[in-house]
Amino acid sequence: MKVFRLLLLLAVAAPITAYANDFPTSDRVEYVLECMKNHAGKYEYLYKCSCAIENIATQLKYEDYVELSVALRSQTMGGERGAEFRDPEMVKAMAKKYKTIQTAANAACFVQ
Repeated sequence: MKVFRLLLLLAVAAPITAYANDFPTSDRVEYVLECMKNHAGKYEYLYKCSCAIENIATQLKYEDYVELSVALRSQTMGGERGAEFRDPEMVKAMAKKYKTIQTAANAACFVQ
């Protein structure tokens, strides 16, 4: 009876933990395609970049990933209007945090 209860508990809990930090497939694909593009589209980077986004997903909730990655992308926005998204210290700190996480993920997955 104890084994049955344990198996029932695992059957109920496993799907919950599987979706804990799940990113939408489209965002994972977008990340991998952009990463591959940045590495001359080499096929070997399909696996390396997939590994990197998996690594990032284990460290960030999806909502945090979106905020931090947008903060990093906004750092390259030029002009006066871009200053609103680029210059605040909070945005710079968010971009730095994401860059640190991304760099560690790339190192772990051999993305050069």
